[in-house]
Amino acid sequence: MSSEGPNDLGERIAKAKAARDEREARKRRDEQADGVSLSAGGYALRYGAEFVANVFVGGFFGFWIDEFAGTKPWGLLIGGTLGFASGIRSIMRAYRELNARALELAEGQAAPKKEDGTKDE
Repeated sequence: MSSEGPNDLGERIAKAKAARDEREARKRRDEQADGVSLSAGGYALRYGAEFVANVFVGGFFGFWIDEFAGTKPWGLLIGGTLGFASGIRSIMRAYRELNARALELAEGQAAPKKEDGTKDE
């Protein structure tokens, strides 16, 4: 049989609930300090939308130049290529912003503690 009594189980449950509440409170504080908190899906949607919009706009301008200058298909090809390059550039810019924000948040938080109470370096 186990040496743990019913009180030990109740204490463990209370500790687990307190730890969970503390994690949730820390998460809410971080979100409020951060201003905006996006999920991974939100970032993926942002990156995808920026890329597609850039390619679409570049292709549209290339198509427009083809129609008025009579240079089919070169305007569309060049415009699409420039739109693709612009899309890659915007994704890189957004990624740098995301990393800079993550570093700011990491610097503002203390190093996590190990189970024995010492800080993890």
